[in-house]
Amino acid sequence: MEMAQTPPSDPLSEPLPPWLEPVWQRLARAHHQARLGQALLITGPLGVGKRRLAERLAGLLLCRADDLDARPCGLCRECVLLRAGHHPDHLLLAPDAEAASAEIRAEQIRQLCARETLTPTRGAVKVLTLVPADAMNPFAANSLLKTLEEPVASTVWVLVTEQPQRLSPTIRSRCQRVNLPVPAESAALPWLEARLAEQAKAPMPHAAPHAAHCLALAHGAPFRALSLATTEALALRQRLIDDIMGVARGEHDPLAVANEWQRLDALAVLAAMTDWLTDLLRVAVDPTLTRLINPDARRALNALAERIEPAAGHRLLQRLLQARAIVEAPVNKQLLFEALLVRWAQLAWMRGHNRFRAEV
Repeated sequence: MEMAQTPPSDPLSEPLPPWLEPVWQRLARAHHQARLGQALLITGPLGVGKRRLAERLAGLLLCRADDLDARPCGLCRECVLLRAGHHPDHLLLAPDAEAASAEIRAEQIRQLCARETLTPTRGAVKVLTLVPADAMNPFAANSLLKTLEEPVASTVWVLVTEQPQRLSPTIRSRCQRVNLPVPAESAALPWLEARLAEQAKAPMPHAAPHAAHCLALAHGAPFRALSLATTEALALRQRLIDDIMGVARGEHDPLAVANEWQRLDALAVLAAMTDWLTDLLRVAVDPTLTRLINPDARRALNALAERIEPAAGHRLLQRLLQARAIVEAPVNKQLLFEALLVRWAQLAWMRGHNRFRAEV
């Protein structure tokens, strides 16, 4: 079983982003008033700070300082152990990186539940975190449910997920829900600009792109935007967009592009295709639309929007969403990308060439 300790980040001393602060204050008050549930379900889109909030909560529960002032002190022995990733009363369960599937298996959950029954090693409480909780297979979920029905008083469960609908209603009903929506741009953009300015002082893989552009590409999720800006993810996305446009212009062979793409991260590929097609369908309805996922590609989108059949575009979008739902399962990525790119070529040339009038 892969049962990792807290990762070596520093969630205790770093200030929380402004959009997390109100949620944090409610959780801290609930803890100090003994109203915090024994199982919490932290939900929200990728990149809004769910893991950061879970780490801070673990710090609050394990900190031994007399006056917490609604925050872990960051200085006591418990906080030092937590920051180093070695606190024995904080366990994080994730899918086994060496397993063939990305599931959390029943045996992993059973071993974690067995730890729940033990007395905390150092303090009065243990914190058991599942990330992502929706990775549990049905057998694992059933094992967890039995424990949540009669939880041990000295344990707090923290389930983190982007897809709470994949958890059974009975598990969701036994958890205190903490939902983190995408923050307002007025809160996210200044935070992102400040973080990029800090990181620009150190060597970076490439120059930090404009924060607003990254935030748009990340659908408003600040941590996802930060990752785009400070890794090679933005360059990969631009490569994918160039390939998509090359197929649309007839310059690239869809089968050859699919062969190249099958070596890449499938979720990144499908996300780029989905975002591009979503923008295209929006522009086809309203060419003056101001809010786009790819605002830097407006001219190309406007030109292409005149050539597509919207109904066929929506059918392709549906296929893309279906592909994203199954891509983590064992699938032949090259065949999947071939099918999608051929349909994309048909869509892009549907009105311009009769030979591409096949059903998308």
